[in-house]
Amino acid sequence: MTNTKGNIMSIRSAYKRPPLLTQTLRTFDSLSLASDFIGRISIYSKGNYCFNIQQTAANRWVVSRVISGGVQ
Repeated sequence: MTNTKGNIMSIRSAYKRPPLLTQTLRTFDSLSLASDFIGRISIYSKGNYCFNIQQTAANRWVVSRVISGGVQ
């Protein structure tokens, strides 16, 4: 009984993540252009960076570098 309760609690806590903090890099007109940009800058980056692509209300795509938060 305690084992099942322990599993439920660990699954439930897995959904609690810190907010995603990002630094906006550029805005693009299409998803493919945003993806190509990430591919180009990933080659030259010395560290391990995570990027976020988000669609805006104006039907554009914003590429941001993840500073902290989200899934680790």
